[in-house]
Amino acid sequence: MRPAPLLPVLVISFLYSLGTAVLWNGLAFVTKEQYGFGESANLWLAVYNGLTYAIAAFASGPLLRKLNTKLSTRGVISIVFIAQAALCPLVITSNSTTLLLIVTGSMSVLSAFFWPVIEAWVSSGRNTHGMRSAIGWWNIVWMTAIGIGMIAIAPLIASGNAKLAIAALAPINLACLGILLTCLPKTVPVHREHQPHHSPPDSYRYLLASSRALLPTSYALIGALSPIMPYLLDELNAPLQWQTPLAAIWMFSRVAGVSAMWAIPYWHGRWATILTGALMLLTGFATTVTAPTISILCLGLIAFGLGQAIIYYGALYYVMSVGEADVDAAGTHEGLIGMGYGIGPAAALGGLAIGGGGWIVVSSFCIPALAIWPSLKPFLKQHRQAEINRPS
Repeated sequence: MRPAPLLPVLVISFLYSLGTAVLWNGLAFVTKEQYGFGESANLWLAVYNGLTYAIAAFASGPLLRKLNTKLSTRGVISIVFIAQAALCPLVITSNSTTLLLIVTGSMSVLSAFFWPVIEAWVSSGRNTHGMRSAIGWWNIVWMTAIGIGMIAIAPLIASGNAKLAIAALAPINLACLGILLTCLPKTVPVHREHQPHHSPPDSYRYLLASSRALLPTSYALIGALSPIMPYLLDELNAPLQWQTPLAAIWMFSRVAGVSAMWAIPYWHGRWATILTGALMLLTGFATTVTAPTISILCLGLIAFGLGQAIIYYGALYYVMSVGEADVDAAGTHEGLIGMGYGIGPAAALGGLAIGGGGWIVVSSFCIPALAIWPSLKPFLKQHRQAEINRPS
């Protein structure tokens, strides 16, 4: 079976990521303006959505295999699009917080089936060069869409119609359904059948282990930052119509980062790349949360986006290289992202309870602190192995 055609995969990823912008990165702006949520409520909402997504993503591989006895992979993803198209408009029928939780929780579960499959379609069945190129294009496309989505919802938030941003995802999902049914194969190709003699360098397994420790950490900091961004911008007197575009700065910075990594493969297999990404991520987060001016906040967001790009791209590249580009490998990747999305805002809640500001940085940095040893251990193991194998 041939690899899935890349163009329709990229188009679907672009359209679907407009929804990701609304339901993950922009949701705090919607709930602040239309539901009257404060910082604490938005952080709790982020914990709920993140953990729901993580549980579903880790289970997506085994569940898809069971469903595939009766439905093709394409059939399962078709149901995802149809269900989301039906769910999204419900928010405009009521101001009920319970209904909002049902809609966002259900969307999280459904998304956890979509992303592992689309990642497998991007990578599986391609040779080494083809996979690198496809992953690069795909990262650029979906990350750009998230930034565009954040800018697109600004007029709706400023005009008091923020909930329409969620309802507008219905026709987007239907458009994705049409492309899926007409352009993509029924199943995901088996990667090892196309690359039977390919095996990644031994160092990739160590780099994957380190990247996997940092991946949920990076998304934990995203999860801590996104729910409080509306309030950080309010404190700096940012005009309402400019708040989501300002929040999107790190998303476009991330696009620049992954574009550079796609164009310059020098970083493959290098530990210095992981260290650079981690330092930029932490510095950017701390600068953003404690920024005294909008200009400094923007600089923090740029550094944060570049750091996240390095960690995300490296983790995805290594997991798809080592994990045979299948749905299980992608499901684990997405599950770790969901864990970060849930744990990050939970940590930020602790800092908010103490006093906010710098305390949010302190409490959120407990997560990177816990990741230091799991990130460092693979490097030390590889170094010891190299010493053992070195000729005397």
